[in-house]
Amino acid sequence: MSRKSGNRDETAALQLVIFLAGFSFLVYEVSWQRLLALVLGSTVTASTLVLAAFMAGLGAGAYAWSRAPGARRDARRLLGLLLAGVGGSSALGYGLVNQALPLVQTALAARGVAAGPAEAIVFALAACILLAPTFLMGGVFPLVAGLAVRSGDSIGRSLGRLYALETLGSALGGLAAGFILLGALGQRATLGLAVALDLALAAWLLARRGPAAAGPGREAPAAVPAASGGPGARAAALVAAFACGFCILALQVLWLRVLRIYLTNTSYTFALVSSLAILGAFAGSAYYARRGTGKADPVRALAVALLALAVSAGAGWLLLVRMPQILMFPFESLLADPMLRVLGIPLAASLLIVVPPAACSGFVFPLACRLVIADRARVGRGAGLVLMVNTAGAVLGPPAAAFLLLPALGAVRAALLLLVLIASAAFYALTRGGGRAPARMRAAAGAGAIALLALVLFLPSIRILPPSFIRLDREILFYRESVEGTLAVGRDRVPGGTKHTYVNNSAVIGSSYDAVKVVKMVGYLPYLLGLDCREVLVIGFGIGVTTSAIASLPAVESIECAELVAGLAEASVHYRDLNRDVAGDPRLRIIEGDGRHYLQRTGKRYDLISCDPTHPILGSGNLYTRDYFDLCRRRLNAGGMVSQYLPLHKLGPREFLGILSTFEAVFPHCAVWLGHSHAVLLGAPEPLRFDFPEWSRRAAALAGDERFHHDPYHLAATLMLTGEGIRALAPRGWIHSDDRSYTEFFAPRCLDPGNAAANLRLLIESRADPGALFSGVPEPERMARYVQGSRWLAETFFHLLSGDPRSAHQALRRAYQVNPEDRELPFLMQLHFPPAPRSGTGSATPGAGGARGG
Repeated sequence: MSRKSGNRDETAALQLVIFLAGFSFLVYEVSWQRLLALVLGSTVTASTLVLAAFMAGLGAGAYAWSRAPGARRDARRLLGLLLAGVGGSSALGYGLVNQALPLVQTALAARGVAAGPAEAIVFALAACILLAPTFLMGGVFPLVAGLAVRSGDSIGRSLGRLYALETLGSALGGLAAGFILLGALGQRATLGLAVALDLALAAWLLARRGPAAAGPGREAPAAVPAASGGPGARAAALVAAFACGFCILALQVLWLRVLRIYLTNTSYTFALVSSLAILGAFAGSAYYARRGTGKADPVRALAVALLALAVSAGAGWLLLVRMPQILMFPFESLLADPMLRVLGIPLAASLLIVVPPAACSGFVFPLACRLVIADRARVGRGAGLVLMVNTAGAVLGPPAAAFLLLPALGAVRAALLLLVLIASAAFYALTRGGGRAPARMRAAAGAGAIALLALVLFLPSIRILPPSFIRLDREILFYRESVEGTLAVGRDRVPGGTKHTYVNNSAVIGSSYDAVKVVKMVGYLPYLLGLDCREVLVIGFGIGVTTSAIASLPAVESIECAELVAGLAEASVHYRDLNRDVAGDPRLRIIEGDGRHYLQRTGKRYDLISCDPTHPILGSGNLYTRDYFDLCRRRLNAGGMVSQYLPLHKLGPREFLGILSTFEAVFPHCAVWLGHSHAVLLGAPEPLRFDFPEWSRRAAALAGDERFHHDPYHLAATLMLTGEGIRALAPRGWIHSDDRSYTEFFAPRCLDPGNAAANLRLLIESRADPGALFSGVPEPERMARYVQGSRWLAETFFHLLSGDPRSAHQALRRAYQVNPEDRELPFLMQLHFPPAPRSGTGSATPGAGGARGG
């Protein structure tokens, strides 16, 4: 084989290595972020610190390994050893995070270490675990760059091609992990696949014998063409690399935060957005490899790329602020399919808003490498230095955006300040980089930076509101952008208009009667079943309805409430009619942060753990896993109970039955209760069996809540399933776990609008008799009437969910005919089927307007 042919084969092999390494590295990053979120908390704070630690390891590794003495003598062997180390340290790290960190949290809690120091210790240990594999990852690109650049090829073209292949592999790795691997294989197997890939690459590299001419240091140093520009160009390149790393990662934090306000918040949505940002970098570096290497003035090309980044990002933000009006509302009819709605809008938004500036950043990186590299013998060192500076910016950008800029300036002005930095870097390159840019270009860059800074200083804050607020022009009562989410409270502009509270694009509380009823049931049912709860933990304050229900119970001494989003307690004053101003209750202590993480790190035990999270496919899937329910069980006092909201919608029957099976696997003594079109899970370590007269006495004690129907027979008739019924209904149901969550990584069928009716039908057809739970019912005939009426009421809601109001009306009339004693039924008739004007058709049911409701 000729030397030239051997070099081509060697280059092709190295390009395959960098592509597959990029693929595995993003699989690691996605897996690590999810795994550490389960241990450190699903918060912006935790994910930002994890990302910072990841990028810090990459940057330090890039700098260190490109200067290692062995890097020039035997780069291929060192590359193989690095990849083997990545795989081995990642496998070890998985075990440490999964097993050791929870033990450390438990030990610190048992020793009474305060929350702040304990968190700092755990985060530091997590960062150290991450730094080992990422430090090794950082050396891969500079080593491959040193091996792949041949004497007969352009340095810039080779670097651009390599960076394009790495970013393409990274984008595909992120998409594969987020869309396929984690859902199909689970967390452990996905990370194991990346480990196996790196170990296979390492074995292949260590066994392969290729031509020696490709390695760094094996040729006489060749001078770089004069176009590199000298020290000024080198400084401009490093400034540009830092600015791009800082701004692109900071912008990504802000893009995702704003898109969370507009889009359906699922793991798929943001895996798509994040991966397309990397694909943008691939496009930019690929363009540089094809067209950018022949630029006569590379410093000017660098400045133009930076200015293009600023302009495209600014245009993207103009679109982002008006995205509902421009992109969402006009094309609504084209997005009737739910999965297309979940992915189509993020795809379009990413292509228009995220990809163009990311592509400019991808163009800058190989160009910066070309300007920094002094000669062919120092390709690896130069690439390592640029990568280190770029990742240093990437380390600082996300925390700066999340913790400083966003709270202080809001998302829009924070983005403008980042554009000031990019325009300033372009101005620096034009004035100090030694290029031949015309004076008008320098003036334009300087004027642009000053104009953007003036906007940051004087532009009023711009509110980013959920699409429903914009469409219906709701009056804004409360608005706050915080680290963990954007909170908005609005009211319809009609007399007595309904209030709506959203965190990002998720409703905190439904405004319908059944939505309020079910969250009150979450708080009241444990008490009705005999639990005299003194110490209570509520996960998710919302606007305080469940918490206020619990606070009204006679034995309660202390309520701790973990709430992720700051400001909800303050916003709850707008719902005093529902929450009885519970935020001012002296027994209540609100703990900011992830509720599951708080439960992991606290050493306390509780009589009641109550949870009313967002929907499991919209971000709270880790509150419906066996691991979470196990954690709750370990934190219960003797005789304690767990109560939790159970949705019927946005879950396929298989996923719905999986949640039931998972809960029953941890709490065999459990029950499911129906709050019309929503449900409640209730479980306890001890058998659930209760005396009905005591149930009636406790129900009478709830008479002070005028918005809750407290008839004991009515409440008993809402029982749908016991543990025995769940075992019969779902004997082989999926078990949702942290490792493999079928709600977080859900199937498209979960978005079928008919799911709520289908899941309600499953409950109706397997309904338990109240006799399975209650003894000593004084009037069995009356209970039978209530149960029969409740069956027809469930049919009513089944038909409403199925879009058949005529059948629903007939079923509700039948429910009243069977059991006219249930005073909720006429209220529901008035609520759902009010009388038509000048017509008596809606008042055929006696007492239709006389019932009390929520």
